[in-house]
Amino acid sequence: MEGMYLPFALFLLVMTGTPGPGNMTMLAIGQTTGFRSALPFLAGSAMGFAALNTLVACGLGEAFRIWPQIAMVLRVLGMTYIIYLAVKIVRMQAAPPEGAKLFSMFEGMLIHPLSPKSWAMSMAAYSQFMAGTHPGAESMVLYVLAFMVFQVTFHSLWCALGAGIYKLLRNNHARLAVNTCLVVLMLGATFYAFLA
Repeated sequence: MEGMYLPFALFLLVMTGTPGPGNMTMLAIGQTTGFRSALPFLAGSAMGFAALNTLVACGLGEAFRIWPQIAMVLRVLGMTYIIYLAVKIVRMQAAPPEGAKLFSMFEGMLIHPLSPKSWAMSMAAYSQFMAGTHPGAESMVLYVLAFMVFQVTFHSLWCALGAGIYKLLRNNHARLAVNTCLVVLMLGATFYAFLA
């Protein structure tokens, strides 16, 4: 895999840095309640994605090729979960700050295992950069950790961008309008992944 480090890093840069359900959710949470409040969700999303990548590296991704019905069930569950997150984000924005129920680590753990984009990204990376190289435990750990570093970095940046928007907007009506746009983008990214 040594000669693949740079292409693998570029793949991760593009795939984890671009808008998708995870990044759009972090942007919306940051814009709704600020960066610090998103840390449990961020930690959970890192654990969930690490678990997903470990499962793919152990061969579970092949189940989606063999039984496409599993992939369809995952897409429906993922879309349902993103709708749940979207509703919660809008409710948090509408509620007084002291009454807002923040996102939990457990909710963060679910976002990537229920995201079709995350599975597709992980399986594409594994098939392009790991399959056929007979990866040992060291390579698999590198694979999972590299994904985690890029994912946490970009989730944090998207959340910080949202928190910056939160600080810039003093008017609650403007915050709600921006928040609604972010939720629509989050749903749009998920719906696009659902159809792809």
